[in-house]
Amino acid sequence: MAQKAADVLSVRITQDDMEGYMSLRIPEDGTKYDFNTVMTMMNAKGIRYGVKENVVREMIEKEQYNRERLVAVGVASQDGIDGFFQLNFNVDFNCRPTVRADGSVDYWNIHVVEIVEEGQVIAIYHEPITGSNGMGVSGKPKTCKRGRPLPPMTGRGFTRSEDGKLYIADVTGKIEKNGNRIQISPVYEVYGNVDLKTGNIDFRGDVLIHGNVTTGSEIHATGTVTVDGIVEAAIIEADKDIVLRGGVLGKGKAVISSKSNISAKFIEYATVKAEGFLEASSALDCDIEVHDKILMSSLNSTIVGGNVYAARGIELYNCGNDSEVHTVLQVGMDKVMAAEVVRLQNIVREKRGMLDKINLGLKQIEELAVTKGVDISKDERRLGLLRAKISTQADLAKGQEELDYYNTIIDSSKGATVAITNQVYPGVMVIIDNIAAHVKDVQHSVQFILREGHVIMIPVEF
Repeated sequence: MAQKAADVLSVRITQDDMEGYMSLRIPEDGTKYDFNTVMTMMNAKGIRYGVKENVVREMIEKEQYNRERLVAVGVASQDGIDGFFQLNFNVDFNCRPTVRADGSVDYWNIHVVEIVEEGQVIAIYHEPITGSNGMGVSGKPKTCKRGRPLPPMTGRGFTRSEDGKLYIADVTGKIEKNGNRIQISPVYEVYGNVDLKTGNIDFRGDVLIHGNVTTGSEIHATGTVTVDGIVEAAIIEADKDIVLRGGVLGKGKAVISSKSNISAKFIEYATVKAEGFLEASSALDCDIEVHDKILMSSLNSTIVGGNVYAARGIELYNCGNDSEVHTVLQVGMDKVMAAEVVRLQNIVREKRGMLDKINLGLKQIEELAVTKGVDISKDERRLGLLRAKISTQADLAKGQEELDYYNTIIDSSKGATVAITNQVYPGVMVIIDNIAAHVKDVQHSVQFILREGHVIMIPVEF
C-alpha cells in the first residue's frame, strides 16, 4: 500500500492533549488497512500514547471509514497535597457580643479565651501527598504539582510526638496561635466569687471568674479578664480585653480599665477606661473614656448621666431620660488629651536637648583624650555621661511612644460624630472637638456632626 499517511487517515488531538481521535479514509485499492501500518501512521501524526488498540483493530476489521472515533486517552496528572495541620482548638474568636432577634444583646457568646487541657492533642500534622505525573496522547509528560511539607510548629506549652505528627498540651491553660507559633499559657480560674477569702488577684496571663467580684476586690492581669457574675465596687485592670457578662454595680467606686476592649452587660456608677472600643447595653452615671468607639446601638440600650468620651465616635439607641439628667457625650479632640500632647511634646523636646548636650560632652572628653593620649575607659566623668545618656534615651523613647499613641488617636478622631437612633432627651450635652451643643427638646433619630465651627443635628443615617 503506497498511500501516504495524509491519504490514509486524519487525526485530531484535543487542546488539553488528553484525547486523540482518528478517522480512516476509504482505501484506494479496496483492500483492508494493515494494523501495524495504521499504528505507525498515527504515531507519525502525533498520537503516540494511550492508544486503544482494540478500537483501531475494530475500525480496520469493520471497515469503519470516514468516521471519527476516540482512539487514544492520556493520563491526567494528579497534583499532590501540601502537608497541613489539623487544629483541635478554636482559632476564630468572637470578640463582640451579638444582637439577638428580639434586639437584646447576648454577652455569653463572647469568646476571648480558648482553654485546652493537659494531655489534649491540640494538633495533628498530615504529611504531604506526593502526587503523580501524567502523559498526554502526544507523548508529552504532564508534570504534577508536588505536595510540600510544612515546617514544625514552634512555641511552648506543648510536646511533639516522636514521629512529629501529634502536638500534645503539657499544661492546662489558654492556647493562642500566631502564624506557625502556638503558645499555651496558664490561666487563673476562680470557680466562685473573688472576695476576702480569695484575696486580690495579680496574674501574668488571663483571669476567668465564674462568680462575682465583690466590693473592695482587685484584679490585675496582663491578659484578658472574664467575669461571669456581677462586678461590685472593685478594681479590674487588664492589658487585653475585659468581658463582664453580668455587668457592673460600681457604687461610685468601681474602676474598669483595659488596654484593649471592654464588653459589659451594663455599667452603673463606675469609672471606665478602654484604649479600644466599649460595648454595653446601658451606662448609668459613669465616667467613661474610650480611645476608639462606644457602641450601644442595640434595642433599648441607653446612656443616662455621667461624662462619656469616645475619640472615634458614639453610637447609641437612647440617651438621657424624662428627668433631664445631665449627660455629657464627647467625641473627637479632647482638651485633656490635647494638653497631654503638649506636655509630651515638651518632654520629648527637653530630652532631645539633654541628649545633644550629653553627646557633646562625650565628644569633648574623647577629643581631649586623643590630644593628651590618655585612656578614658574608666574616666568617671565619661562613665557618668554614658549612664545619663542611657537613662535619657529611655525617657525619650517612652515619651515619643506615648506622643505617637496620642497623635494616632487624634488623627483617627477626625470627623467623629454622635449617632442616636431612637431618642435623645433635654439635659444631654454633645461636645465635638471641644465645641458644645445642648439638647433642649426631645429629638428622634439624629446625628450630631461638626460643621463650620458648630455642632448641628441631622437625620441619622441607617
